[in-house]
Amino acid sequence: MVKVTSLPHNQSRVINTWGLHMNPHQRKQYLGENSKNNSLEASEMTSSKITSSLPASTFTKAENEAVYKTLNFEDKQDFEDANRGFIAPLQSKTITNNTGEIVWDIEKLAFLDDPIPDTVNPSLWRNSQLHAITGLFKVVEGVYQVRGQSIVTIFIIEGKEGVIVIDTLAGTESAKAAMELYYSHRPQKPVTAIIISQSHADHFAGIQAVLEFAANPNIPIIAPEHFTKEALSENVLLGTIMTRRAQYQFGNILPVNTTGSVSVGIGPVLGSGTFSFVIPTVDIVEETKKMEIDGITFRFLLTPNTEAPAEMHFYIQDYKALFVSENANKSMHQLYTLRGAKTRDALLWATALDKTIDLFEHEEIDALLMIHAWPVWGKENGLHHLKLQRDLYKYMHDQTIRLANHGYTMDEIAETITLPDKLNQYWGNRGYYGTLKHNSKGIYNFYLGFYNGHPSDLDPLPQVEGGKKYVQYMGGASAIIQQAKADYEKGEYRWVAQVCKHIVMADPDHTEAKQLLANALEQLGYQAESANWRNIYLAGALELRNGVNREIGPSDTSGLVEHMPITDFLTLLTIRVNGPKAEGIQMTMNVTITNENEQFVMHLENSVLFNKADRQDNQPNVTLVVDRDTFYAIMLGSQSIDEAIASGKLEMTGEQHKVNEFISLLDQFEPLPNIVTP
Repeated sequence: MVKVTSLPHNQSRVINTWGLHMNPHQRKQYLGENSKNNSLEASEMTSSKITSSLPASTFTKAENEAVYKTLNFEDKQDFEDANRGFIAPLQSKTITNNTGEIVWDIEKLAFLDDPIPDTVNPSLWRNSQLHAITGLFKVVEGVYQVRGQSIVTIFIIEGKEGVIVIDTLAGTESAKAAMELYYSHRPQKPVTAIIISQSHADHFAGIQAVLEFAANPNIPIIAPEHFTKEALSENVLLGTIMTRRAQYQFGNILPVNTTGSVSVGIGPVLGSGTFSFVIPTVDIVEETKKMEIDGITFRFLLTPNTEAPAEMHFYIQDYKALFVSENANKSMHQLYTLRGAKTRDALLWATALDKTIDLFEHEEIDALLMIHAWPVWGKENGLHHLKLQRDLYKYMHDQTIRLANHGYTMDEIAETITLPDKLNQYWGNRGYYGTLKHNSKGIYNFYLGFYNGHPSDLDPLPQVEGGKKYVQYMGGASAIIQQAKADYEKGEYRWVAQVCKHIVMADPDHTEAKQLLANALEQLGYQAESANWRNIYLAGALELRNGVNREIGPSDTSGLVEHMPITDFLTLLTIRVNGPKAEGIQMTMNVTITNENEQFVMHLENSVLFNKADRQDNQPNVTLVVDRDTFYAIMLGSQSIDEAIASGKLEMTGEQHKVNEFISLLDQFEPLPNIVTP
């Protein structure tokens, strides 16, 4: 068998700071060096302090029991499809990195074999069970899928000389395990091409491991137009807060059990692992393109600005298989991503699915392939699924806009909009990831923004100041708690959460309010059909009871840093400039990046940093001639000017103190800001 060797040292190198993820050692260093900012108080959680969850209330039990009356649990087709073509179980249910740290552990989901508990929505439990059906599967002759080694799946297409890999999972360790599982049961042919279908990291982060199975390092790596730009710019400006919010959305700060996280809605659990990146060698730039890869004919369709900004579908002609990446799933997807991102264009999403149907409905289709789900077999079934997914996104779009034009606000639309029975009853459209409520809000915001039109909502008080006023007007915290307890006993958890939030924002040390708020959020989590909503509610409850667990850090995505374009890095520096500290300071720096043959000028004035490419100022305060990695390290504070000069990697003329002054103006972002407390 072809073996994956260790990644080169530079592939695991970490340059930390602004919101790209840190490894555990760096997190400890960061927290130690910034202890004043982080306020590591006794109230914050350690793993030994986790408070036990409460059982499901009678109201939650009733809510979950009612789900059985609204959906057809006798329909077992998804279970038949998810088990079809099974070849072998996973060899690596628990995966570690090269330091021995566990980065993937699907064995934690063994409890999903048990009867449905009162603390989980039965529909979500069903979905979680389906995503826990894992192993190596034969889809059709020549097309194989590995499920359960990552939040995403991987497809392996057998070509004439080797295998073509479609998407490479969310980390190198998972990708290696998936490839080894395939090779344990199929011929030992090398990887001859890689297709990356879209620009989100869970589709490409394991690419270095897959490349180790190629006989030729220069194999084609095929991706949609603008993939590199979008992949490397994802989360650059808002990476810190997105990463923190993602801890809530994906539930990776929660225990995996019947009172914690049970799935992520479009996959089993969230793992970590080593991120890697390779720039594609072939870009698909035409909307439709036919291409032969290792003797297999592919027909590509670009679908930009849908689930990802760079994305594509394709038809594998030789195997009669249609691949639709992440634009069709066995769930309603998110148009507005709760971790925080630009709202996706629902109309473009529906249109992309419609184009796919039009383009390929006259072809023979034996299987529909989706990267976050099990396949659908047969042309009629595949097209049926695509049409119901298309109509789901189109309906949400059209009806949100219709209601907005009737004068309904964003919140009112979310309470009013319902799906037609045919769309709503279809298991593949259920809200395990996105929900009708938050997607309709996203669509409203996409077109009309945050303001609902009412003058009193134009400039409301922020939540801390507003919370204090609410508490005062409502007769004080004790009066609110008394009424909230009564409403809690009535099962009015949404309202209890809403009012108790005001007390906590006004007085974050109010233990009784925090506990009552946590209890209400917990019951809402138990009732949620969406894995995202469940995880967010339960994460909020956990941190209200125990504080922020600073031992749980985000995934290490440092492998992306090496390939970040200088333009993106410079944009990042602009948002790190502390405006008040920079007031009255003016400076100009010329920079030449020696190994990229790039020049630019950085000009700070009026507390604003402008970077201009292909330009040099005639009278700079300082000039730097430096390689890219050293420039990044200097700007990020991990290497001093003196160290860079002594190593021969930096030549500088002019006022050295200006560079140090500039670096002192750059904020370091706290990686774990509070969410449920001020």
